[in-house]
Formats: sequence, C-alpha cells, structure tokens
Amino acid sequence: MNIPPDIHARVVELTDTILHAGQSGDAEAAQAAYRALADYGHAVAAEGRDHPFLWETLADFTGDDRLAIALYLRALPLATAADACGYAASICLALAERHVNLDEPEAARDYARQADGFAGRTDDLPLRRDIRQFLLDHASPADRH
Repeated sequence: MNIPPDIHARVVELTDTILHAGQSGDAEAAQAAYRALADYGHAVAAEGRDHPFLWETLADFTGDDRLAIALYLRALPLATAADACGYAASICLALAERHVNLDEPEAARDYARQADGFAGRTDDLPLRRDIRQFLLDHASPADRH
C-alpha cells in the first residue's frame, strides 16, 4: 500500500519536529507538533484520503497506551481493507506491545497472533522475526506445553 507522497512528506516533517523538540527538551514544541500531526490526520481523513500510516504514526508518538490503542484500532481496519498485510502486522504488534504495558497479557497474545498471521503473508523477515520473538517472550504457561 503506497503512501501518497504529500502525506508521507508532511508526516515525516511533523515527526522530525517532534523528535528534534524532544531531544532538545522543548516539550511545548513537541506537543504542538504532535497536535499538528493529529489535526493533519483528521484533515486528510475528512478529505477522503485516510491512510493507516497516519494513525499508526500518531499512535507510535503517543505516550498514553489507551489512546495509542484507540489510534492503532483506527488504523487497523484501513490496513485490512486495503489488504496491506505489512501494515496490519505492524499495527497488531504495536497493539500487543501496548497491551503488555497495560498488564493485559491475553489481549497482547491475541494481537501478536494476529500480527503473525498477517506477517506470514509478507516477505518482511525482520517484522516476522520480531513478532515471533514477541510470541516467545510472552507465551502463556499453556503455550509452553
């Protein structure tokens, strides 16, 4: 699934601003750029050009796990509708990681299994390896038998 060049460029510009502001300790500038990224995502969606890249990226820069999960869940149906298995796998892995942070291991494993299913339909070996490692690291006692 291709990212329209104008969307990609704007998202990269805003995320670079967030990163640079964070590295320089300017929390206010980082927050402003984060809000601009969120506003941009909503504007693009309102134009009918919604893309999972927007919401996955915004979620990646979200410190609040619950809010990040909501953003990933906005991205996931866009990725699955477009049969963009790489996006869907990455989003599901991120969902799994956020659920681990919230001490929700069953939800984490469920999303990791979904990620594994999507990743199996890609040739992205590093992503597939990361998902398999997550599954190994977070296996339930029942999975170990």
